[in-house]
Amino acid sequence: KGGNHVTRSLLIKKTQLYVSIGSSCNVCHEKDKRRAAIYVSNLDGSSFRPFATGLRNSVFMILDSQNNIWATEMGRDLLGNDLPPDEINIIKPGNYGWPICYGNNIPDTEFAPRGSCNATIPSLIDLPAHSAPLGLAFIPNPWPKEYRGKLLVAYHGSWNRNPPTGYKIVLVDPQTKQISDFI
Repeated sequence: KGGNHVTRSLLIKKTQLYVSIGSSCNVCHEKDKRRAAIYVSNLDGSSFRPFATGLRNSVFMILDSQNNIWATEMGRDLLGNDLPPDEINIIKPGNYGWPICYGNNIPDTEFAPRGSCNATIPSLIDLPAHSAPLGLAFIPNPWPKEYRGKLLVAYHGSWNRNPPTGYKIVLVDPQTKQISDFI
């Protein structure tokens, strides 16, 4: 309740429910430890516990063919047009760094001048800053061979960048991390 990032994204994986809870702020140390994290519980809601922390705003989660959880991640604002990157991560137990770190374990020296990123999980794929990745989908096998195994990522688009960015769907190759416009 309250603050920014009020959406709660849900994912069912076998007999577990995963809940992504966004941060209450742009960049802060959360008073409520449930914020900026993904929690897991049994399907009936019992055994609700943290699964992954340091995730400012993971709006969308999907499973790959090996049952790994992939999630989008929106970086903080007010570091300029090109920082920090938005992200795609494979979610596993651990700390992904927010608010101290972003991207490939880059310290956020504006917020935490003495912060350390040594124990945090780096981003898997960095996306352009302020693109606001919302949707995420793996391309299924019936598509042409050159698309198989790649991701479609929908960008909401920026409100705080000049010139604006996003407002499109991109194709992401998880192997090469290459990003290209799709629609």
